[in-house]
Amino acid sequence: MNLKTRATYYTTDKVNAARQNVLKYDWAKSLREAAEKAANRYLSKGLDFLWESVPAQTLPRSYGVNQVLGSPITGREIDRYGNYPYKADPLDRTWKIVDPSSGYTFPTNDFGTYYRSGLDQNGIFRTDLADRSLLVNTEYPEKGPTWGVDDGFGWVDDKGDIYTFIAYYNHWFLWYGKSGLIEGALTAFRDAYLYTGNLKYARAGTAMLDRVADLYPDMDISAYDRSVFLNSDGRKNTGKIIGSIWETSLVKTFISSFDAFFPAMDDPDIVQYLEEKSRKYGLANPKSGGAYIRGNIEKGIIRQIYPAVQAAQICGNDGMHQSALVMAAVVYDTLPDTKEWLDFVFQTGGLARNPFRVTGGNVLNSLVSDVDRDGSGNEASPGYNGIWLSHHQLSADILDGYDLYPGSDLYKNAKFRKMFSAFYPLLLSETFTLNAGDTAATGNPYIQVSLSDMVKAFNKFGDPIFAQLAYFLNHNRTENLHLDVFSYDPERIADRIGGVIAEYGPLDMKSNNMTGYGFAALRDGVTSQHTLRDFWMYYGRNTGHGHRDTLNLGVHAFGFDLSPDLGYPEFADIFDMHRAHWVINTISHNTVVVDKGKQEAQWVAEPRHFDDTRHVKLIDVEAPKVYSQTELYKRTTAMIRVDEANSYAVDLFRVKGGNDHHFSFHGAEGTVETEGLRLVKQPTGTYAGPDVVYGQRVDGSEGPAYNGSGFHYLINVSRDKCAGDPFSMDWNVKDTWNVYGNGAGSDTEAHLRITMLGEVSEVALADGVPPQNKPGNPKLLRYMIAHREGTNLDSLFTSVIEPYKGKRFIVSIEEVAVKAGEALIAGNEARAVKVTLADGRIDYIVNSLETEIEYKVDDKLMFKGFFGVYSEKDGQPVFTYLHDGSILGPIDATAAPAVGSLEGSIESFTEALSLNNELIVVLEPHGIDPSELAGKTAFVENDGIRNAAYPIIGATLIGANRFRLDVGDVTFIRSFADPSDLGKGYVYDIAAGARFRIPLTHCKG
Repeated sequence: MNLKTRATYYTTDKVNAARQNVLKYDWAKSLREAAEKAANRYLSKGLDFLWESVPAQTLPRSYGVNQVLGSPITGREIDRYGNYPYKADPLDRTWKIVDPSSGYTFPTNDFGTYYRSGLDQNGIFRTDLADRSLLVNTEYPEKGPTWGVDDGFGWVDDKGDIYTFIAYYNHWFLWYGKSGLIEGALTAFRDAYLYTGNLKYARAGTAMLDRVADLYPDMDISAYDRSVFLNSDGRKNTGKIIGSIWETSLVKTFISSFDAFFPAMDDPDIVQYLEEKSRKYGLANPKSGGAYIRGNIEKGIIRQIYPAVQAAQICGNDGMHQSALVMAAVVYDTLPDTKEWLDFVFQTGGLARNPFRVTGGNVLNSLVSDVDRDGSGNEASPGYNGIWLSHHQLSADILDGYDLYPGSDLYKNAKFRKMFSAFYPLLLSETFTLNAGDTAATGNPYIQVSLSDMVKAFNKFGDPIFAQLAYFLNHNRTENLHLDVFSYDPERIADRIGGVIAEYGPLDMKSNNMTGYGFAALRDGVTSQHTLRDFWMYYGRNTGHGHRDTLNLGVHAFGFDLSPDLGYPEFADIFDMHRAHWVINTISHNTVVVDKGKQEAQWVAEPRHFDDTRHVKLIDVEAPKVYSQTELYKRTTAMIRVDEANSYAVDLFRVKGGNDHHFSFHGAEGTVETEGLRLVKQPTGTYAGPDVVYGQRVDGSEGPAYNGSGFHYLINVSRDKCAGDPFSMDWNVKDTWNVYGNGAGSDTEAHLRITMLGEVSEVALADGVPPQNKPGNPKLLRYMIAHREGTNLDSLFTSVIEPYKGKRFIVSIEEVAVKAGEALIAGNEARAVKVTLADGRIDYIVNSLETEIEYKVDDKLMFKGFFGVYSEKDGQPVFTYLHDGSILGPIDATAAPAVGSLEGSIESFTEALSLNNELIVVLEPHGIDPSELAGKTAFVENDGIRNAAYPIIGATLIGANRFRLDVGDVTFIRSFADPSDLGKGYVYDIAAGARFRIPLTHCKG
């Protein structure tokens, strides 16, 4: 019999704390009330209902009724109700689901009676025993006796299409999630018992969990055709009750419930009840005492976890199956098994194939090698990377202080700690999170950062930023800030957070560049004045749950996402061609398509410049790997302040190589007006051609591996083959997400305008379709595509991007001449733009790739450097901004050249995995005060596998030309040298002796 003698996840201390807190604090009391309300509703049906509602292996489960065709009544109309739209109430109407788009109920037969007719002597459903005469349409007899009838394996309509009503019900309304009877009831009983100690909840939960244990060992989702019965298994066709990915969540409910009910399993009432069930159904385990009941659950559930993880039946994203096995190991609490299972969690390995299996939990290797230096996993999508933090955090919490496996404190791991800092830099205008990759909806206000995570991080680590974030997420107040319900004195943390706010002030986010993850945000504005705005660029991982969107650009202002990414696809699977051809494709993002093909895979591009000053904020990134035929693929974007409430951006996108360049840009939902264009409507077809219908692939490979243009998903096309120079598009943005409270889709005064300079072969406007099964998503977004064609093209797409409200603040935009000596620069090495504002200010913006050449701009200014802005009004300078350059000013100016950049070599660096990292460098003579280096970036030459750009927190002179550069908790470690032998050390993104440079900025005014 089992050796476990205690609850080890819900320890006595935790339970005592929770039961005190639910009596003392209103927020904790509400948790208890919600749990009891839900538990009492389930309990009202009686123990027999709960015990017998656990269906056996012989019924398939599926998360989709039919993803391709939608509703059998309304087709794709059902998409507007979400990914998994069917409704049901498993307590009041069993085995029935309702189509919300039509109101029809399915299946049309009385499946409950049919199911009961097929139960054998052990209470298991057998199709050979079931009475098939009961498979008759009783809901809508006028449609015929077999219409909508499902025997558990789906209904085939007269077109040969199959709809899996019962499998869907079995998945969503019996087994899985809050809506699932089994998981929902177990969660409610578990929490109600933990908060109250009332045995009635433990009895009900134990009855249900014991029945799950009877059946769980034989569960195997692979017995069913995956092409019909869809499950989240990462195309492995593995899982037990459900697909292997979501199985990781379901089993945690089973494991934690067992631990919660563990002390109550000797209760005479539950023993008597289960002993009677055992006799009635001829079960091997007599269940005649608490030890037998515990043994049944341990054998049938807890001890199934380890082999199921190994067999990839419980196997999800990073941290999912690992935390499930950690929980099982600690709850089982029995040596040597517990140590063996936990050793496996930390053992290097991963998912192997033929057959699918997991060779090790890989936790330490993953944290070092797969989590980047900014704390993000390798998923690209903030939503999916958030899974890494939540699940590894669960493992950390379970192991925190666990006495049978000491020395496994993940909170001491620098990479795990960094994961808590991964998401707040993605916060945009304090309302949005970067929705790169498969994340969120199309432009919806959404914050990835979790309040409870920030409170916990501050409690664990003490960093002021976590207190500021917690305060911000709690609506800038300390009231009701607390630790979780299982903590003693959970509200004391509020005073500590208040102390930080008093000392450091509330959250005030500046521009940032996450060079490991590949994201930069240029921010301006003040929260209290409602003037927050930003431009951002994504240049990180573009595979997995990422999109092929390297150098994608976005903008927020006036409370809106003015150029929203499409976000999460309709379905993140191999069947969704809308995703494979369009949503993840390069053309659907604000970037450049080369040779009508999707970008190639990359981990992260190479930032070259970043700066954040009052007047000008700058990001410059090269992506040498996304198109093998290009020798340059580079975007330079500067955000230029107009006044306290407004900014515009100058955007320069250079592409050298290839024969077709398509610059794609779109605004939010709304009407579009143009200037400088004579658009002719294309009467039929798509952007792929007048004879190509929507969704019809005409290029690239078949299926989800498609690498073509995606042009066949752009509709309602208008073209201009003789576009003017300049030309403009102006989106009058609708309030899609009801930010202003006047109704979703209402008109606003917010605009996004783009003005493009330079010659192009063609300009087109076309509509792209966002995912339509995300409630609230716009139906269409209007795209502008500027096309250049030729041979071995060298393009410089030059744009001014102008968010404004009501009336424009820009009067005119024009390109001005750039000369080297008296020779006019006709190529793309340098470009200058003149922007005239409504208040009379004139801005000259100039950018050059040749920083050692002195240029004449508009026969007015001299410039030598990478980027400069010269602003004047009434002939007098307003401000001057010069980055990575030595000269910017009027032709007759006599100022001495500035120092454009510092250069040097790396002497040494922090080689350990540490919270404190530094570079020891030798700088060439420069005469710069070390304090001036804080906020700058060191760009180190390396092997090009990943970039080596490090924001500098502070600098100290430690000898002749020798400096210590502090880069904080950003590590130089790329990966372990040998994942199979972690003792062999690390691979680094930099090396001693490597050259580096630090671009400098010079501002006046």
